[in-house]
Amino acid sequence: MKQRYFDLLAVVGVFVAYSVTMRLAMHLSPVDSLIGGAANAIPVAIFGAVVRRVIQKHFVGKPAATQLLAHLPLCATFAVLSYGLLIVLLGLFNGAALAGFLVKPLSMSAAAWQTLENVTTYALISAMSYLQAQYHLSSTAAPAPVPIGPVIQAHRSLPSAGHRQEPGRAALLSQRSQEEPAKEPEAARGDSERSRYFVRIGDELRPIDMDTVVSIGGADDYAEVWTLSGKHLVRMTLTDFTKSLDPARYARVHRSWIVNIHRIARAEPAGGGRLLLHMETGQTISTSRAGARLLRDRVI
Repeated sequence: MKQRYFDLLAVVGVFVAYSVTMRLAMHLSPVDSLIGGAANAIPVAIFGAVVRRVIQKHFVGKPAATQLLAHLPLCATFAVLSYGLLIVLLGLFNGAALAGFLVKPLSMSAAAWQTLENVTTYALISAMSYLQAQYHLSSTAAPAPVPIGPVIQAHRSLPSAGHRQEPGRAALLSQRSQEEPAKEPEAARGDSERSRYFVRIGDELRPIDMDTVVSIGGADDYAEVWTLSGKHLVRMTLTDFTKSLDPARYARVHRSWIVNIHRIARAEPAGGGRLLLHMETGQTISTSRAGARLLRDRVI
């Protein structure tokens, strides 16, 4: 089902549920029940859409503790704004006149009950937001990538003029060139440096050029690969990714994140020896202390 149809059905469902509840519990007239249902459904539709966007864009993929702390102020904001818009709409629907209308707060008990409803509604919206994000990922990406080892970019074989290479890595490449046959230089590095992976999108296998990868977030046996054009869910651990990626380009800055150093827009201190990385995709990734030290070692 398309997202807009699902949203429309959800809003209609909320409107009907509120209207029926008010009719049965408060014994209101049909017209007053519909007015109360609309006054309650409109804030849910407006602020619920904002909440879902914030959760899917900024919360999904973050550590659980970070998400929990972020949900608290977002839930409070949703509850306060929904309550405020509710009493405005009730005043508008019930007392609109040429001279204006009167906005009155609910009684203490009614306000407490409304707050509980708003918190419960926020919890339902959050759960649906995570389910929709997971469904979107699973429907657009296969659980397992097919790594193609021999596909190595030519510029990874030899450093270009004026390009500084880490001494340890240069020594390792020099040692390999002496110990291994010259006719198989790419195969020798195939397991440690791969420039492309294949993922299944629908019934097709499509390549992902690793140079376009911005970050890789991990959770158990799965990883989210964020590229400049979107993201893909793959069945591969961050440890396996770390072994196969070029350490000159990618760094594991947190136990849950690998970043493409060339795709960091800017970094700022986050306290406690950590850094806050702003990526080219608009992501904000917090490093660990060890990850921050790893990046600071590259500062000139």
